Amino acid sequence: MPIRPLRVWAGVILILACSPGSQPSVARLSVASAPPPSSLLRLPAAGGKATLHHLPDLRRWDWEAADTLPPLQAALGADLASGLVYLVSRKGEVVSFDLQTARTRRDRFPGGSSATLGPDGTLYTVNDSLVVTQYLRRTPRRFPSRLPARPRDLFGGRSSSLVAISTGGASELTLLRPGEETVTASLPSGDATATLWGDLVAVAADSSVLIMDPRAPDRSTEIRISGHARAVVFSPSGHRFYVARREGPLQVFNRFSGERIGDIDLPGPAGALRMDPFGRWLMVHPAGQDSVWLVNLAANRVAGSFATEWSQDIPAITNQEVLILRAGGGLTAHDLARPGFPRSGALAGAGRDIWLPLEWAPASERPDLQEVAATEPATGGEGASSGGAEGVFLQVSSSQNPEWSRQLARQLEQQGLSARVVNPRTEEEGYRVVLGPFPTREIAESAGRRLGRPFFVYQPDR
Repeated sequence: MPIRPLRVWAGVILILACSPGSQPSVARLSVASAPPPSSLLRLPAAGGKATLHHLPDLRRWDWEAADTLPPLQAALGADLASGLVYLVSRKGEVVSFDLQTARTRRDRFPGGSSATLGPDGTLYTVNDSLVVTQYLRRTPRRFPSRLPARPRDLFGGRSSSLVAISTGGASELTLLRPGEETVTASLPSGDATATLWGDLVAVAADSSVLIMDPRAPDRSTEIRISGHARAVVFSPSGHRFYVARREGPLQVFNRFSGERIGDIDLPGPAGALRMDPFGRWLMVHPAGQDSVWLVNLAANRVAGSFATEWSQDIPAITNQEVLILRAGGGLTAHDLARPGFPRSGALAGAGRDIWLPLEWAPASERPDLQEVAATEPATGGEGASSGGAEGVFLQVSSSQNPEWSRQLARQLEQQGLSARVVNPRTEEEGYRVVLGPFPTREIAESAGRRLGRPFFVYQPDR
């Protein structure tokens, strides 16, 4: 049963901010002093009770599931807005688990073929008859058109759309959208990926990488690649994509222009690629090896090599920059925020189970949120000039995708952070998600470190 790699929908997928440039003012904002909740959910593959573990030390939390789960095949991800984790049983059923009540829900969604979770928490299932059903907050809705063939990959997109790539020698892309005609297009064979919102699909087709907008497949772009392209992955914001090759360094491309903007030397041939949720680290699976190369994307270089199995859930990097590895039948954690990436925790005999990083913790375990600092409102609205605004700000994201930025700001607000989107003033600028202002750079940096996610400190022009 093909299942898409884990997608944890928390809306807090950040990228390293770009250069500050001239910054518009921001109305009165504040930031919580405590880091966001973070945990690691252990799901017994043979069936049983789920447990929750602290990060980065992997200590077991004083929390346990109230009932048992069936034997599991995989975890699809989490819709944290609803507090639900979606799992696939060994019978092919999609099962939901409620984090708030710690119980397995009675409603089970027929899968049978494949399933995926969209960026807005929408669940999509495909049964053996290739019928697609969408579940938004557990309310089912069948698509009128069936898929033409068994799906190899499924990508949930914006506006309740689903992108499916069929199996077989002649791959085919199918785009299903409510109330609209089905879009189909031929694809070359090869590793495929999509942006977070499903607005672009990329295929590594050995001598080239095909970039396609599923809504307009006739306007696809083919980028010639030497050295045999094996895998491709987008950054979380969709600004860049990375191409792994059988020969030569990792190649970095600008998603909008298609221009190659850099190379990253690797110790050898690369196989699969996996991005962390912030876009700061890239995990590279060496071809034919049980290990991972960790690439620091801020420095564009390999920062370390670790022994680990490569599977759907592991290796993984959490929102607190903790690298989770599986080796020797157990689990280890490494703190990427500390020099040398020291081991911060280990669990023996835990490697066969399924693991899901979450930006969530039980309410009783969450620290109180307090304001660090705030100034009086700046004059002008969103996108206004800085005028007499004072203070220092934290920029946590810059994206060309306004919907992505607004959703990120809403999710940050739900975590107790006061955030907003600042519109670009030029075509080169992105939609900035910001927190602040703070009275001094030192206070801003202190608050940023406690966020547990990448940030950029800047001071508006005066």
